[in-house]
Amino acid sequence: MSGLAWPRARRGARPGHPAGARARGGSLRRRLLLAVMGVSISLWLVSLAIVIAVAWSAASEVFDDSLEEGARLVLQLGASGSGGAVPQALQGGRGEALKLRMVWQVVAADGRVLLRGEDAPQAAFVPDASRTKGEATVRADGELWRVHVRHGDHGVSAQVGQPLEERLELLEDMAENLAWPALALLAVLTALSWVLIRRLLRPLEDTATRIAVKSPQDLTAIDAQGLPRELQPVVDALNALLGRLRLALDSERRFTADAAHELRTPLAALRMRVQLIERERQVPDVHLQQLRADVDRCTALVESLLALTRLEPQAQPPAREAVHLDALLDTLEAALPPGARLQRALAVPTVQAAPALLASALRNLIDNAVHYGPPGVRLQVESRPLPAGGVRIAVRDDGPGVPPAERARLGERFFRVLGTGRPGNGLGLSIVARIAALHGATLRFEDGLGGRGLGAVLDFPAA
Repeated sequence: MSGLAWPRARRGARPGHPAGARARGGSLRRRLLLAVMGVSISLWLVSLAIVIAVAWSAASEVFDDSLEEGARLVLQLGASGSGGAVPQALQGGRGEALKLRMVWQVVAADGRVLLRGEDAPQAAFVPDASRTKGEATVRADGELWRVHVRHGDHGVSAQVGQPLEERLELLEDMAENLAWPALALLAVLTALSWVLIRRLLRPLEDTATRIAVKSPQDLTAIDAQGLPRELQPVVDALNALLGRLRLALDSERRFTADAAHELRTPLAALRMRVQLIERERQVPDVHLQQLRADVDRCTALVESLLALTRLEPQAQPPAREAVHLDALLDTLEAALPPGARLQRALAVPTVQAAPALLASALRNLIDNAVHYGPPGVRLQVESRPLPAGGVRIAVRDDGPGVPPAERARLGERFFRVLGTGRPGNGLGLSIVARIAALHGATLRFEDGLGGRGLGAVLDFPAA
């Protein structure tokens, strides 16, 4: 039909076109996964930092308590003169359980080191111990130490220290032990998120499938039952669009049918008047013959338009039954002009189809071959089974044929091959294409008999 045309897919998308936007937008599933994993990884890093900070604070308190206990033991054993027992006392404390080294010093009031452990620095950790009590972080022998200072009698102080680097190594071990299980959980979270996102986005894919199966002949509303709430407005808007399009197409079909129907009567009356004038004159008139031919062509166009409008509203496949091809071809052969020869090569005697529609399709194909072929054109109707089931019906002739470059357009409405010198309306093959579509069959064109002419091939699927 000429008023409304069903939109076809375009190869290129304009800058603001939805296809171009889709190409730029990428996958929604991938974007959701990246967003979820980005937030998850950020929260994972924050939580890991919090856990490490809390663990560091708790471990530091334990280490400081160990230093305090060690300083008390050093002060007691040093005051009693049992300096050799100090290392064993420190090794038996919490330091052994935590596997961190502790060194000790007994420092006089003037900053001199009276006693010290084997690995302890020669200089006091805190020379002026009178100003320090409890824990302190100091630098000695080029490295940082965590030191606990405990004061005794006569200005003597016990100072027990741990290398801060060893504490940091312990912190790194803790972070590494926490990181690997957390990374494994992130991998599991990624896989679960991917599966869940695919499942949650499945209604989008189902809706896209429902939309994809729509055709110009099936403009019924899309079933929105069971769809998520977020998809309801999209489906409702699309159903409203389909409704408006259906009304527009119905209006055009009614207009075409009404116009074609109203034209039949005046055309029939005009042809009758032309015949009456020819009888009255009793002399052949070239102009009257041309006028009658024009009227016949207009009548054929009107009949074709009526046939198309009857076929267009059908969205469901027609009811099929077994059609005997021999009997059908007997009826069609009786209407052939003198001289036209119809041959048959029917390997399959019957085909499952709508009888009236199949007869219309074969009639159009045969009439098309006779109309554009030379006098005495040879025709052949073939039928044979398809490997996957179904039946192939072909109508071939030995006429002038159609160039291969133009065969793809033969099913288009009002398309006619130029240079034939024969009148026509370009709707016969459109009717055949529509009948094939209603049966789920395919129509294609190839060479005719003996490599000449044209062959129209209809492949009907198994019923």
